Amino acid sequence: MRAQPRQEHHKMLLVSTHPNGVDELYCPTCGRRILIQWPPDYQKTVLEPGDEYAIHSGGKGGLEMGVPQLTQGYEFSAQEAAVRLSAHDEARLLQWEQWLDQIGFDNWWDDSV
Repeated sequence: MRAQPRQEHHKMLLVSTHPNGVDELYCPTCGRRILIQWPPDYQKTVLEPGDEYAIHSGGKGGLEMGVPQLTQGYEFSAQEAAVRLSAHDEARLLQWEQWLDQIGFDNWWDDSV
């Protein structure tokens, strides 16, 4: 198996926030320019593609997105997970469990029914 080439990481800068709330970001390394409209009507518009193979990150308002990193996650035991559920969460989950039982969800995967 051939090793994948390491992707470059470019940091985008906030150029301006337009009157309609759309942010314009620019990458000084490759010239990439994008417009970001934030949720609930999220939309990204690429004005200049720049280096499409580089990983781009940036931020605003003191928050910054960095390069994604995968780490080994912590696995909760069933007992630990149960303790972490609040009474409110348990009530909400119980409603879903009851609904799934009512519609016979388990039978959807049974070819004999």
